[in-house]
Amino acid sequence: MATKEKHPSIEKFKDFVKKHPKLAQEVRNNKKTWQELFEEWYLLGEEDESWKSFREGDNHQDEKESKESKSDVIPQILQSLKKMDMNQMQYHLTNVNSAIGNIQQLIQQFIPNSSKGSTPAQGAKNPFSFRKD
Repeated sequence: MATKEKHPSIEKFKDFVKKHPKLAQEVRNNKKTWQELFEEWYLLGEEDESWKSFREGDNHQDEKESKESKSDVIPQILQSLKKMDMNQMQYHLTNVNSAIGNIQQLIQQFIPNSSKGSTPAQGAKNPFSFRKD
């Protein structure tokens, strides 16, 4: 059996989990999967506020730091945007765009085209129209 070298980000994530042992409890309690935690870690980074609750100890110090960092929201957002993989974002945006296009085509199949100008199409627009006898 050949041994495969692990990606450096996986090794970094393992070190991160060692620093935040409460993450393992989340997985054991079936609240999250390792894949979900890895994706959040990859997108948010190690310095994100959400990880502080998974550290052991330092609860009082974490509360002080969170009060101080509330004023630094915009720099945090910018830092998170820098860490995102733009190729993945482009891939997901392309998928969403094609899904919206498919939904629009499906809706257009059920909506009669008003440019034909025929009377049956106009009658189909308002099914509750009544004519005088």
